[in-house]
Amino acid sequence: MKEFLIILSASWKFAATFPVAVLVFDLSFFETLLYTNIGGLMGIIIAAMASKGIIHFSNILFPVKIFRKRKKKRIFTRKSRRIIKIKVRYGLPGIILLTHVLLSIPVGVFLLTRYFGRKNINYLYLVFAQLVWSLVFTFFYVKLFIFIHGGV
Repeated sequence: MKEFLIILSASWKFAATFPVAVLVFDLSFFETLLYTNIGGLMGIIIAAMASKGIIHFSNILFPVKIFRKRKKKRIFTRKSRRIIKIKVRYGLPGIILLTHVLLSIPVGVFLLTRYFGRKNINYLYLVFAQLVWSLVFTFFYVKLFIFIHGGV
């Protein structure tokens, strides 16, 4: 049951799963890597399929031609400028690196699909970043667990 909970939570919020897996459920280094990566991969696959469907459905409901009839002057607010600045400055690498740490997997995959979804290699970059982050998080929390319990 605990393995299922780890897989399920890793598919949604990747970084928050590691303290639970190592400190609460007392999983080993390799068990933590295995279950969190299975969950992360499932989350990426399911979110990618759902994101493509949502984007396709929204394009059907709200075609671009409707919005071209009226040309409104764009109003740039502080928030919209910040979003554009982040997208331009950090772009694809920023989304890939921050998906597993700050964003949740579905949100990061949706942004990736929305703005950079034309190439499937972008999803492979996301999987590679997940593998790297899982090694970093697992190593950190296993060392923390050993430090807390007075091991060598």
